[in-house]
Amino acid sequence: MNDEVNHKLATLDLNLLRVFCVVCQQSSITRAAEQLALTQSSVSNAINRLKMALDCELFIRIGRGIEPTAVGLHIFNSVQPMLDAIEQTLMGVSEFDPYTSKRVFSIYANEAVIDLLQPHLDKALAHFSVRVVFRDSPVLEEAQYQDLQMQKVDLVIDIVPPKLKTFSFQKVAQERIICVVRQQHPQIHDCISREDYFAAEHVMYRFHRDNMRVADIISNDPLPDRTLYCEQSSLLSMLSLISKSNAIAIAPYAFTKNYAELFKLNIIELPFDTRPIELFSIWPSKHAQDKSCIWLRQTIETLMKEAYVA
Repeated sequence: MNDEVNHKLATLDLNLLRVFCVVCQQSSITRAAEQLALTQSSVSNAINRLKMALDCELFIRIGRGIEPTAVGLHIFNSVQPMLDAIEQTLMGVSEFDPYTSKRVFSIYANEAVIDLLQPHLDKALAHFSVRVVFRDSPVLEEAQYQDLQMQKVDLVIDIVPPKLKTFSFQKVAQERIICVVRQQHPQIHDCISREDYFAAEHVMYRFHRDNMRVADIISNDPLPDRTLYCEQSSLLSMLSLISKSNAIAIAPYAFTKNYAELFKLNIIELPFDTRPIELFSIWPSKHAQDKSCIWLRQTIETLMKEAYVA
């Protein structure tokens, strides 16, 4: 029996382990097939071949998806770091020249980051052949990380660092939040009291992810309820609405100052203790040594420092 097992392991197609690990990461044969550019039947056959070679169940079905068994999880935790190390080694060998490369990088970011960074990016890439395209971050956090894992995007800029070790991150900027009102507001001008702030009607900006509101993220203490005037998912639409009403809002300073004159807005300090919002660049850990991704991360880090100068 031992000889038979040894023979199976000696002749095992190691590509099966790569397919197995991708299925573990995606919890789906369909998504794994998409990432690997294979058919679903090819992925299923690969998993069945590995199951027969190891003589154990690798997955169980949970709802509409699949999850690794205890044995499967043990194999994944042991094998995936080895595959990542191999991939990092090979990526580190490959040369990358932004002056000649025709590669198109994709980055997920929110509206404010894209608005601030795009002019700096256009200037930085003026003499390069490589291109970098910003895309609005998806509504669901899970979709954001799934697309990053499947290499649909190369980098994510977000306010929340990842929890999974399969992703790495670095703080690239921080942004202070201010209060904004129209210039001809009847009660509020160059400053606002705490009493007036919470008595006013508010246009509230809601982050796409997790239904978060900015004030509750930046405040060091729990905030009283505010009177909702309107809720917006676009910062630009929010500023436009503020310019036409007596409602107030809070917004990122660097973004708002670029539109204050256009919309005839006053920027004033908030009347409660706050902390800045931090911004992180996020990438798959396995790409740590990829020279093209290193170039992208360093470029974005430099541009973020330029865009978010106080």
